[in-house]
Amino acid sequence: MFFPLFNGFVYPEEIANFGITIYDTVPMKRLVLLASLLVFAVSASAQQALGPGTGLVSPEINPDHSVTFRYHNPKAVTVQVTGDFLPTRPIEVDFGGRKMVYDAPGVADLKEGPDGVWTYTSAPLTGELYSYSFLVDGRKTMDPSNVHQNRDVATWTNIFILSAQPGDKGWYYGVHNVPHGTVAHVWYESPTLNGQRRMTVYTPAGYEDSTRQYPVLYLLHGSGGDEDAWSDLGRTAQILDNLIAEGKAQPMIVVMPNGVWFNQAAPGAAVDNFQPTMANSRSQSTIEIEDSFPDVMSFVEKHYRVAKGYANTAVAGLSMGGRQSCMLSLHYPDRFGYVGLFSGVGTIEGNEQAFAKVFAYEPKLYWIGCGKADGIMENSRRLKQWCDFQGFPVTLYESEGGHIWRNWREYLTIFAQKLFLEPQPKKKPVTRYTAAVTEED
Repeated sequence: MFFPLFNGFVYPEEIANFGITIYDTVPMKRLVLLASLLVFAVSASAQQALGPGTGLVSPEINPDHSVTFRYHNPKAVTVQVTGDFLPTRPIEVDFGGRKMVYDAPGVADLKEGPDGVWTYTSAPLTGELYSYSFLVDGRKTMDPSNVHQNRDVATWTNIFILSAQPGDKGWYYGVHNVPHGTVAHVWYESPTLNGQRRMTVYTPAGYEDSTRQYPVLYLLHGSGGDEDAWSDLGRTAQILDNLIAEGKAQPMIVVMPNGVWFNQAAPGAAVDNFQPTMANSRSQSTIEIEDSFPDVMSFVEKHYRVAKGYANTAVAGLSMGGRQSCMLSLHYPDRFGYVGLFSGVGTIEGNEQAFAKVFAYEPKLYWIGCGKADGIMENSRRLKQWCDFQGFPVTLYESEGGHIWRNWREYLTIFAQKLFLEPQPKKKPVTRYTAAVTEED
């Protein structure tokens, strides 16, 4: 940093070898002392800025699993907290000329106390990952006491994880003293899309020290998302680490590519100053993803110790990624033995024969998860009913809530436990005898 504090000093006498001229050594000493004090002050200021933050504890998880939020601002008129731990409120939005109502996070008022510290304590909460932010005089503000944040599309919020008891949802989303896998951001060439692209890859604990080949789950994000979405918002690594450590899931590689064909990478990683929105981060068609997906699989199978084949390969995704997963299964019916559609399904009309071909390969699992309040539920039930009528085995899991990450994390937790299970030995059939009944005249 440049500080123009010494402009106007002149040095008429030159000191050999340095090109510096001075009238007197005393003013020079004073100058050096002043400069030293300035550097010290700037250094101290920088250290203070990097210090322990506000000094407030926020959020604070209480013994009864309620949560207390604190915010210091003696000049504020109103301070509120909004987050998905509060009862939702319906909001009408215009989505491409179509009016839609969705459940927005609730809002609660903080109460001002001594020294301008505002507080609010929630009701006791169940185990979950929660997001929130403050509204200070109506303007959104991050909690300066909480460094934990997540980005969803272009929206940043604070987060906290609460576990009310071991084994609840919040417990699986947290970090525990178990063997941990590795998460890496990896660049690869996509000849189909004519460029470099980035993916996120999870390898399970012990991968680096073994020669074992691992099955692969390809996990796709939704509209507005990117290759960071599942690892950050979805807690993929934490879920898999904990499930594998408990023996509830098989060790597997999870590949999370960027599912928007015209975006090569997440914001900050791409070559341009890309700003994500729901519109510019949504593939209007899955054709490009279908055509280019072999580039993803080819790279993974070449650079990772992959157990290849139908029985060792799964694809799943949320929303747009669920639709893409469905279409990938139709496009490559012999590649994916496990298919998961989370709040997103493909179209039946025009794909009847493609669905028939998928199930002719007898997939080990075709699983749909959707919230009862989700606008995708109607199509999810319709696909399930149509498959039932055709005799195609499909599982539909209905949860509470809508089109939200809370559901998608739960679906991944459930789906992962159903993948790549060792085939069970067939039991010897039991012969049951029915006594003959003779009717007498």
